[in-house]
Amino acid sequence: MATSVDNSDALDVQPSTAVDYQDLRSLDVGEEGAKHFGKGTGCKQWGFPSPQSSWRRVCPTNRLVLALIAACGILTLSVVVLGFQGVQLNAEKWGTTKALNSFNQTVWTGLSSLQNKRNSTGWRLTSLGKLLMAHSVKMKKANDLFQEQLENLQQDSRSFSCDLVEMRSNGTKSGCCPKDWQIFQESCYWMSRSTLSWENAKSNCERKNAHLVIFNSPEEKRFINQRKRSGYTWIGLTDVSGAWKWVDGSTYTFRKNDWVENQPDHWYGHGLGGGEDCVHMYSSGLWNDNHCSRSFYWICEMELKF
Repeated sequence: MATSVDNSDALDVQPSTAVDYQDLRSLDVGEEGAKHFGKGTGCKQWGFPSPQSSWRRVCPTNRLVLALIAACGILTLSVVVLGFQGVQLNAEKWGTTKALNSFNQTVWTGLSSLQNKRNSTGWRLTSLGKLLMAHSVKMKKANDLFQEQLENLQQDSRSFSCDLVEMRSNGTKSGCCPKDWQIFQESCYWMSRSTLSWENAKSNCERKNAHLVIFNSPEEKRFINQRKRSGYTWIGLTDVSGAWKWVDGSTYTFRKNDWVENQPDHWYGHGLGGGEDCVHMYSSGLWNDNHCSRSFYWICEMELKF
């Protein structure tokens, strides 16, 4: 009976030992699996998904590298494009600046040339104006001298003709007016074609053996007014001495009808110095006092010789 009891105990112990061995083996296998947990074979062996395989599914390594390379390429290309555009902009800016500077230089050169030409032209015009003025003065003097000599020659010729007429008539025929002189009653009258001051006109008449016209009657005044040139015309009346007198020294008796309204006024406002001491006729035939230095036409009068 005792033997049977021991055997049963032994039998009971053996299964327990077998179970413990099996548990230890399982533990060893589990530890070994834990060591290989990070490897794909371990995960796959035990049916657990590997962490690296999940990451690779989301972002595989090759694709990540390619993406980075592509991004770097795009960035590099952008930098190159921007740099190329910057170079082009700088080149265009430099070209524009150069063209603008060239244009400014051209404009400045043109303006300088125009200014020089303007100054040169202005100087030439000024010089030419002075030269023409000098020639004009010389021509006027030469013309006046020629006119004076011509008039003297004509006067001598007329005097000779009149003397010849008297000689042929044995003194029975009255004297005659020189050519281009007009006769009225007992005087001859000559109308000027140019203008002179009052004093020069007076001298011109005296060289012709005549004098500035003196009016002795309304009829004589009317005759002269009908034949004189249009424009202001000197007559032989002056108040230089303080009283109105004719050039032959005779006194003028003032008549209001001879003058323009409000004249004579002996005006000083002309800026020529002094007053108005010499008399001229208007186109209407009325008189006015004026400054003796002004240039007007004039009329010479010569008495006939009997």
